[in-house]
Parts: sequence; C-alpha cells; structure tokens
Amino acid sequence: MTLYICACRPAAEQLLAKGFFPSAPRRPSLAFSLNMLEFITLHSMNVAPNVTAWASTLQQYWARRHMVANQGETFRKRLGTALKWYQELERRAEVAVTQMLRGEPFAVSDAGRS
Repeated sequence: MTLYICACRPAAEQLLAKGFFPSAPRRPSLAFSLNMLEFITLHSMNVAPNVTAWASTLQQYWARRHMVANQGETFRKRLGTALKWYQELERRAEVAVTQMLRGEPFAVSDAGRS
C-alpha cells in the first residue's frame, strides 16, 4: 500500500480510509486491519484478554507467509496501543449514537465518562 503523506492528509487519516488502524496517531510505523481489531475485541469478550498471545500468534502467522519480520516486544506494544485506541474510539462512537438516539446532547470530551 502506498501513502502520500502531507500536512493536509496525515498517514493515520489515509490508513483509516483504507480500513487500517494506525499504531500511532503521527508517523505510524505499522497499521492493523480494522476487521482484525474488531475480531480481537470480540474474542477478548469471551476469553481473558491477552495482547502478548495475539502478537506472538500474528508474528508467527505472518512469518510463515514471509510477510513481516519478527519485531518482538515492539510489535506487541504497537498492537496493544492500536487495540486500546480502537476500542476507546469504538466505545465513544457507541455512546454518541446512544445519546443521539435518546435525543440527548453529546459532547466529545465527555463521551460516556462519569
């Protein structure tokens, strides 16, 4: 995938438009499929969440296909960060939709926070 980065269209925005979630909001070094992050999130609702196991499994899977070199601990951290923010944005979107359906005012800064 090729991205053309400029101040008017950051990498994170382009990745999201292509169905990927960046590992960092600025200068992401890796991106994960939104579908895969959704799958991990759903899976984590039914078993103990374990980003380390997911990272190890994904690295082994991709290595067998010669797709990604083993990146060790940094991969786990990037997956964990992407998953954390994906889940937070998903939660905020759910709160916003619920509040709009109820006719309640919605403010991004307090999206479901007590």
